[in-house]
Amino acid sequence: MRCLNQGFQNPSYPSRYGKQAFRPVQGLMEENPAGRPTMEVLLESDHDFKLLLNNIPAVVFRGYIDGSVDFFDQKIEAMTGYPRKDFESRQRKWTDIVFEEDFEAVKQAFVQGLKTDKSYVREYRIRNRKNNFLWIQERSQIVCDKSGKVQYVSGIFFDITSRKQTEEALQEGERFLSSIFASILDGISVIDLNFTIVQVNPTMEKWYKQALPLIGKKCYEAHHGRSEPCQPCPAYRTMLTGEPHSDTIPLKGDDGRTVGWADVHAFPWLSKTTGKMKGVIKYIRDITYRVEAEQTVEESLKNLQKALKGTVKALANTLESKDPYTAGHQRRVVQLACALAQELGETPHYIEGMGVMGFLHDLGKIAVPGEILSKPSRLSSYEFNLIKIHPQAGYDILKTIDFPWPVALAVLQHHERLDGSGYPHGLLGHDIIREAKILAVADVVEAMASHRPYRPALGLDQAMAEISQHQGVLYDPAVVNACLRLLADKAFTFH
Repeated sequence: MRCLNQGFQNPSYPSRYGKQAFRPVQGLMEENPAGRPTMEVLLESDHDFKLLLNNIPAVVFRGYIDGSVDFFDQKIEAMTGYPRKDFESRQRKWTDIVFEEDFEAVKQAFVQGLKTDKSYVREYRIRNRKNNFLWIQERSQIVCDKSGKVQYVSGIFFDITSRKQTEEALQEGERFLSSIFASILDGISVIDLNFTIVQVNPTMEKWYKQALPLIGKKCYEAHHGRSEPCQPCPAYRTMLTGEPHSDTIPLKGDDGRTVGWADVHAFPWLSKTTGKMKGVIKYIRDITYRVEAEQTVEESLKNLQKALKGTVKALANTLESKDPYTAGHQRRVVQLACALAQELGETPHYIEGMGVMGFLHDLGKIAVPGEILSKPSRLSSYEFNLIKIHPQAGYDILKTIDFPWPVALAVLQHHERLDGSGYPHGLLGHDIIREAKILAVADVVEAMASHRPYRPALGLDQAMAEISQHQGVLYDPAVVNACLRLLADKAFTFH
């Protein structure tokens, strides 16, 4: 490089530089008066210099303020596709291949370097011989004479095209992710380990506009107006455990009143390099409409249940007006059937359904003549056959009503027995639904324990003996055992 700075050029070009080119040679001769032949030393020095240039991962040059260049190393040809001699003969200037849009920035970098320490680093594009763009990083030193006039510029060019393409790809990826981040209609904020908000999307800013700007504030301050972390908050729990957490929280208005609801999800924000948690990504979805819809559905369901109970009561009252005994019988069957379902471990919904079935199990008796229902003596076989139509009659009335339980089928089957001896269809045990098996036991026990028009009450002891003796034959064993437990422990009484 000393040779470059002194104006030394390859001695094979004496015609271009004249005697000035041989001044370093004269120095070599003076330094070697009695040693090796001067030309041998010179050639060896030239060889070492070329080797050094070839091993530098950049193009070495010397140029001038007008954009011309009088020295490039051989790598310029691989970089640009142009012969080195085109530049060194000044047939082509370096500024001729600088991309037009970058030219002003290139000039400004030179001017700035001239004003400071006479060095500069600039990055810009050039067009190679194939008219393709290359990104160049230039690192140069401005050499001036004693008066401050620029003599030349010496430096190196690096081809940074690959790096720029990688940077552009990363920037494009960041722009893509940023556009997605900004377009998400749910609120997103990124919080560091100190609960400081470092990034938010526009949705979050819209929700918490009273606390803008959000970035730089503590999340508990910006979101909730608190002076310390909200311990039940999913973000707080994620900070402690490193695991995702979720919760549903109220959204507050400016006056502090609840104006909506939101699902909050917190996920660990992990470092790509270390894998350690850097903070929390907080994802908030406004579920106000969903909650309101659920409340509307719940209210509608309550109204439907109320209407259903009214319908059931109206149907039961219709039968009561015809047969007062049946009214009391239905209410007591409801009590025992629900107690049996609870003893068997059924759900509240199932138990509620058993209550409806208990109220309606004898609805079909509305088709039976009243004088038969209230006859004070035993029924004839003809009259009993008329009684036996009531399960089918009740089923026909109820089958078109869309209950949330198998009410019509339970009513149809509540007089069926496991051994097929029941009515109206003589079904076997595996064809009888569980609800009907519960009704069967409750119906028999209540009927035997209560007064009938044609006989006095037989009592609970005889009722217990009946179901115990015929469990597994007429009555379901599990239901019978549940009933025996309730009655033996006096955990159940009719009222």
